[in-house]
Amino acid sequence: MYFLLIAVSIGFWITLTVAGFLNGIEEETLRWRYLVRGQQESTAPIVYVDLDAETISYMGDRPWDRREFGVLLAALLGPGQADAVSIDIILSKFGGGALLDLERARQGDDFLGKVVEAYASRIVLAAAYTGVQAAITNEAANIPLIRDGVYGPETAPFPEAPTFPIIQFEVGRLGLANVDEVLSGGVVPYYVPGFVELSSARYSFHLIDGGMRQKGHFMNEPKVIVEGDEVKLTDQDGWTTMVIPKHHEMMLFSLGLETFLAANDLNENAVKRDAEKLTVYRDGEVYREIPLVQNQSIEVNWLEGWNLSRESGRISMQEVLRNADVLADAARAGNSERISELEGWFERFKDKVIFVGAVDPQLKDLSPTPFNREPVPKVGLHANLYRTIQEEAYIRRVDLMGTVALISLLSVAVSSLALGRGIPRLLSVLLLCGYVGFAFIAFARWNWVIPLIPPVASTITATSLVGLLKLGSEEWQRRRIKNLFGAYVSPNLVNEMVDSERDPELGGTEAEVTALFSDVEGFSAISEQLGPERLVALMNEYLGAMTATFQSQQGTLDKYVGDAIVTMFGMPYPVKDHAARACFSAVAMQERNAKLRAEWAASGEWPEDVVNMRTRIGINTGVAVIGNIGSEMRFNYTMMGDSVNLAARCESGAKSYGVYTMITATTLDAASRHGADLNCRKLDRIIVKGRSKPVEVYEVWDSTIPRKQSATCKRIYESALQAYFDGEWELASNGFAEAASFEPAKEYAPTTPSEVLAARCQEFIERGGPENWDGVYIMQSK
Repeated sequence: MYFLLIAVSIGFWITLTVAGFLNGIEEETLRWRYLVRGQQESTAPIVYVDLDAETISYMGDRPWDRREFGVLLAALLGPGQADAVSIDIILSKFGGGALLDLERARQGDDFLGKVVEAYASRIVLAAAYTGVQAAITNEAANIPLIRDGVYGPETAPFPEAPTFPIIQFEVGRLGLANVDEVLSGGVVPYYVPGFVELSSARYSFHLIDGGMRQKGHFMNEPKVIVEGDEVKLTDQDGWTTMVIPKHHEMMLFSLGLETFLAANDLNENAVKRDAEKLTVYRDGEVYREIPLVQNQSIEVNWLEGWNLSRESGRISMQEVLRNADVLADAARAGNSERISELEGWFERFKDKVIFVGAVDPQLKDLSPTPFNREPVPKVGLHANLYRTIQEEAYIRRVDLMGTVALISLLSVAVSSLALGRGIPRLLSVLLLCGYVGFAFIAFARWNWVIPLIPPVASTITATSLVGLLKLGSEEWQRRRIKNLFGAYVSPNLVNEMVDSERDPELGGTEAEVTALFSDVEGFSAISEQLGPERLVALMNEYLGAMTATFQSQQGTLDKYVGDAIVTMFGMPYPVKDHAARACFSAVAMQERNAKLRAEWAASGEWPEDVVNMRTRIGINTGVAVIGNIGSEMRFNYTMMGDSVNLAARCESGAKSYGVYTMITATTLDAASRHGADLNCRKLDRIIVKGRSKPVEVYEVWDSTIPRKQSATCKRIYESALQAYFDGEWELASNGFAEAASFEPAKEYAPTTPSEVLAARCQEFIERGGPENWDGVYIMQSK
């Protein structure tokens, strides 16, 4: 039976793994491994040049003058003597807009193109499959993936990319800035498409389209024609300004990989691919072997996150541009001292690999990294692919069969050991912990990703099932005790006591709680009309409904006293909004009582006093002593103190006013601070019997009270109440008389607050009000 349960657990978790349901959380564990491993230094000489807010301010809002990028490239590769520069910004025709100065844009593109041509092998420009539609071929630039079954060099579209004159036929390196969103799964980009092959006329059409934009303004109705193996840009007069071969074969690599090739003076001819890897050759020897995932994608090893400091390998693009302009001015002026000074500044880029990327959040080229929860510049992804290739720190993952084997072996081993006692059980824990530790060590040291969630979850599930079977009778007895004991005290307290394996003991502590007292109106009359069995059945139904209601708001039953219920909120497990929860419970209890009355009336089985049975509730918030109180032989988890007594007085005092839910100002204030929007009115300012301090009390209405009627009653009553507080007895009496006709409970309550206060005003009018009247009425009864 034990091994059947283990087999069921293994089968269940293997099914979830094969179906891919665990991919998301498994990728989250990869982030944990990155965080434990930490960032690692790389020998890759990478420097970031940031297109930041200062640069945007310097260049102006979009569309940007491409000349600025030409100046940047010329400066970094000229006086800067950088090995390679990669621009993770797509400088395509779609970067224009209505405000574009076309002539200036053409000049800027022309200048940038000349710089690219001069340093063609050392510059990588970003391209991306963004879904935009090509002008000539009218096809959407969606990335062709081998796994989708739509991959083919002859049918692959050309991505959004710089065009003529920025690049020319076989002049200019392009790198794909795409992320493999499906393989990455979550928000952190882990995978990039390693390559896309093209073998068609699409590249030529892309360049011709750029030529038409660049030259069309001085041509007579320019058009594109195909003659034999050539694509031409000509016009109505037969004037041809551009001729390029029609067919072209090329391989676009991911931006980080293409930058690595550029920095090592290699091109696409140095790369050979098969289903498992990309092999890079240098001087006839294997230089790098880059593993492929699903025949096309590369997993990036995030050796570094995004360092927010500019002291280590980051500089603003505008700073480079400004110094390039100053250097040019110094050269024109023949200021050798200034030239030498600026050339010294540019030496920081010597032999470096530069990644130029957008870092301003407004440009929205952001994503999280394993080290950064908040989105950071995505250019770091491509730099980390470069580092991955440079260090040959490729991520290796256990395949599906290996995962199945690990799930099975770990589950059987740990579960079998857990069946024993003493040392075997300890070894089972150590084995499971050792596997988890090895998963983190394997990643940190060898870049191995071994499955974590499926084997551990299967092992825990199997061990739990085996343990439950073995300890079934004990667990059943444990639950039986909890259920029986939980009928008398708070279930939360029972759980705490059982889980802690300690006996209850005498003692208490002070804490702020909200106490709720409830009682059934006219219970004595009901008791006289019902026999013992029917009375018990009625009380069980009533008390069960009320208890379920306040427990849904995390109220803890203190005790039942006949038909009365004493409840505390805020202990034994503290909650900040205990006053609000108590008030919500009171409202819900009154509404549940109303449903019970309707059910009892519909059944026709109960006398009229039961059908009309109502609940009075009193609530107060304050500091009380809570704990196990009683004798060594018998005690109860309860609350005591002045604040608790005041809640009891509110319940009994509600009868004097003819209301059914009365709370103190302390409770109302505390509930309001936590968002409770109660339908209530101020009732009075009183001193209850046994206390010397006055307290303001309020009536709370539930949803069974018509809102319009209660609002009218509240407005008139509280206006009269203010006159009463001010000692204006005649005015107050008239106001209470007017409010009496709007009292919501006048049809069934023995009295109403308006009647009580009106009678009190008449007494003061006839006999004279109390001396030194301060609005406080001293209650004469409990």
